[in-house]
Amino acid sequence: MEVHFFERKPTEGQVSIEKLFSHLYIQLEDKKVNFKVIKNPFSLIHFWKALWFFKQQQGDVNHITGDIHWACLLLDRNKTILTIHDLVGLYQYKGFKRWLYYILWVYLPIKKLKYITVISNKTKDEVLKYIPSAKDKIHVISNFVTVPILENNEIHFHEKIKILIVGTRTNKNIERILQALINLEVQITIIGELEESHKNLVKENNLSINNLNNISDKELIEKYYEADILLFPSLYEGFGLPILEAQAQNCCVITSNISPMKEISSDGAILVNPFSVEEIRNAVIKLVNSEEDRRDLVKKGKENVIKYSPEKLSEQYINLYNQILEK
Repeated sequence: MEVHFFERKPTEGQVSIEKLFSHLYIQLEDKKVNFKVIKNPFSLIHFWKALWFFKQQQGDVNHITGDIHWACLLLDRNKTILTIHDLVGLYQYKGFKRWLYYILWVYLPIKKLKYITVISNKTKDEVLKYIPSAKDKIHVISNFVTVPILENNEIHFHEKIKILIVGTRTNKNIERILQALINLEVQITIIGELEESHKNLVKENNLSINNLNNISDKELIEKYYEADILLFPSLYEGFGLPILEAQAQNCCVITSNISPMKEISSDGAILVNPFSVEEIRNAVIKLVNSEEDRRDLVKKGKENVIKYSPEKLSEQYINLYNQILEK
């Protein structure tokens, strides 16, 4: 068996899917599964060239790792898997862009293929909302934690609590987060490029923040390790990998009380209404004021994150590859 993985065109700042599957590749190597990674060399304006390129690169099993759903259109439907992380474009785009996204990213790929994997039940529900007939072709295989899982004896907290915020896109809820942190005695690190309105909010309220962008995986792991609290009350996620990354690094988590974050975090997070600045603020204050609550949350987070190890979840992909070959 040789599995060919099809990845999107490399773009600065877009590495989450690639980072995730790089850990799967390590597991496949350990299990002696042959595979090849094919990166899309074309931009979307060369749509047909990209499709023809992919058609020439097929393996025994084809696996589109995400984002470029349309890459399946000339691939063999009987041996191609598409992983769908989310359908965020249906919420972000309007007019013609939304229609194009629906046709090329949702309707045609899902209708064509026999095998779809999604990273959460939340994403599965979204797919079925638009394509109910896809029910029997969907397999839920969770994302896995992509950072080292520390031992419990490595729990540490700072005298002045360090808050970590990962991601600054619209769905990350940055404005409400910043409002919630006004006048709190905490250190704030934000990973991602801030909009001008966010910079103005920081300046107007004298918030002291460390803003980093385009950092390496190693640097990101260091920021989780240094942080006391991951503040992640996102408005929309297909999964919410930062939750697991923080739990693996003995960092407390505050996240949203909506799917999929509430399921992914299990008991290892404080859940808040992401639309309520007051709830976000009160959760931060609760953890700032109580080391006992912080230690309890780290312990529960560690119990949760172990369920998402690459070793365990890679078996689900391998079983699906073998199922395709047998058929």
